[in-house]
Amino acid sequence: MGRRGSTPRPRRARGSVTRLLAVAEEEVQRIVLDLHDGPVQDIFAALSQLSFVRARSLESTSPETAALARAVGLLESSLREIRGLLSTLRGPVFAHRSLAELLEEPAVEHEALTGSPVQLDLAQVPDVPLRVKLGLYRILQEALSNVRRHAQVSAAEVRLRARAGRILLEICDRGRGFEPPALTGPEATRRSEHIGLRGMRERAALIGGTLSIRSRPGRGTRVRVEVAVDG
Repeated sequence: MGRRGSTPRPRRARGSVTRLLAVAEEEVQRIVLDLHDGPVQDIFAALSQLSFVRARSLESTSPETAALARAVGLLESSLREIRGLLSTLRGPVFAHRSLAELLEEPAVEHEALTGSPVQLDLAQVPDVPLRVKLGLYRILQEALSNVRRHAQVSAAEVRLRARAGRILLEICDRGRGFEPPALTGPEATRRSEHIGLRGMRERAALIGGTLSIRSRPGRGTRVRVEVAVDG
């Protein structure tokens, strides 16, 4: 028979979440290395061979030469996309760096991939647990990835604030906007095109936070994450 008024002890649960996120992050980094050392190198080798053959047949106007040129173009495009994806998935060493320092990296990656600026307004915030760093870092990466793929603009704004024991992270763009789906309930983010939103929502939930999205067609998009400082 349990003691009167006893409640589950949350520290163990929080420790389990931290370990789960750390293991997941290690697995992501392993996949990144496997892709880089395997398929990426194979694609690069095939592209080099095809480019050599194409260079020797530039004077030909046969259908085969045109098909070869298309194949080279497709491989080049695929290689760029895979390298961009690997850059997005590759994470820094989280434990000994501040949250503001970590959040600069996805912004720099976005600028390198798009040539467009990310306006950073990262206030100094209290130290946060590792799980909060992991969650906010990945949410920012996904939000900027959505800007690149869907907003039809590349410039973005990122703001970080601490307020009343809470951490607030906002990612805004002035792109084409959309009608955001429900983020709660049985039908929330069920559609395949909402997989990125679902990932952000689940990462926010894992760190005890909330995700909100404000957007309208033609009016841009604002993604807002709010989480307690202690996660």
